[in-house]
Amino acid sequence: MPSGIGARAAETGALLALGSFRLAAALARSRGRSRAAVTAEVAVRTLERLGPTYIKLGQILATRRDLLPESAVVELERLQDRVRPASFDDVPALFRRELGVSPEDVLSELDPVPVACGGVACVYRGRLRDGSAVAIKVRRPDVARRIHLDLRLLRFGARALTLLPPLRRLPLVEGIDEFGAGLRRQIDFRLEAEANRRIRGAVSGERNVLVPRLVDELSSESLLTMELLPVGSARRDARCVPALLAALHALYRMIFVDGFVHCDLHGANLFLFPDGTAALVDFGFVAELPTETRLTFAEFFLAMASDDGRRCARITVETASFVPPELDYPAFEGEVCRLVSRAAGASIEDFSVAGFVGGLFDIQRRHRVVGTSEFVMAIVALLVFEGTAKTVAGGIDFGSEAAPFVMQALGERMEAGRSAALAEVEAALSAA
Repeated sequence: MPSGIGARAAETGALLALGSFRLAAALARSRGRSRAAVTAEVAVRTLERLGPTYIKLGQILATRRDLLPESAVVELERLQDRVRPASFDDVPALFRRELGVSPEDVLSELDPVPVACGGVACVYRGRLRDGSAVAIKVRRPDVARRIHLDLRLLRFGARALTLLPPLRRLPLVEGIDEFGAGLRRQIDFRLEAEANRRIRGAVSGERNVLVPRLVDELSSESLLTMELLPVGSARRDARCVPALLAALHALYRMIFVDGFVHCDLHGANLFLFPDGTAALVDFGFVAELPTETRLTFAEFFLAMASDDGRRCARITVETASFVPPELDYPAFEGEVCRLVSRAAGASIEDFSVAGFVGGLFDIQRRHRVVGTSEFVMAIVALLVFEGTAKTVAGGIDFGSEAAPFVMQALGERMEAGRSAALAEVEAALSAA
């Protein structure tokens, strides 16, 4: 391994070993605290020390209340926007280097205390010369290099793990590659700015959904300036169910209608207000769904809701990026049918997106069927949103709320099929 990788590997190993030692010591003196809470507390400190790649992994875990104890989730949620801040001293130099101006040239105020800190960036409150309040997202120093090294190490580790017989069938390398692609997008704020514009356009039909406007002249690869939304009045309780539904409708519109999806709507990126308004922020983790993928996902969603397991199985195989030649399709189809029947028969309170997806992925792993990354990203978006939704309301009917958007997508597919059929008839008549 090159020296940079070797040094990072040694640092990572040392931090993991130190974290293990601290965990053993913390558990020994926990006295009445749950093991889950103590473990999560030490894990959060260790992930922070490991840096942005591992902080992102912790953020993903923090959305899974259905998979982790509440005490562990509460600790992990700190990684969404309460990571230790970077030094403010680097901010003026970054303004001069990337924008050619000093902060005082374009801002009447800039609070040096960040309002939120994640693994990749810190967000500061400022005010333009015209009095407009803005939020300024500033990338942490050296974050791109650290992420690059971490992803190379994780890929090396994933490749090594697939040599073990029990793990040979798992798409570990593909999973790391997909995670890495999403993470790399988050460190170039020019890509996030473009995603902000696209999602603003995508959800413009949802009048109760806010997306912050950008200040283009004060944005660059490492700086992103946007209007400051009134997130201080946001809530996460039953009063915000209408806002949660507005956000869910916006997500469904992205998945089924527009094909450009915010995949990271956890509690620090989705703000809900008692007046029924929802605000979406942080557009670093997004996915683009090709038209065929978007329409096929709508078909799959409808098949799942209508207890058509055979159709779900067929779509899963037809859209897979890899299907083993020796696939026992009748067995695969039977397992998918049983999973779909359980989901279709569950009450609103008992249905879980995570439970269904976990079951489907388990079937695919056992039969060595590897899904496409686009399908996985659409599912990840729903998983993350469900984790957030459970903090506000547990009885949302994800199926019925999706119906108008699924039907719009399927109508588009029918119209495309009708147009293709007419073109074929016209061609045949012309030939005759």
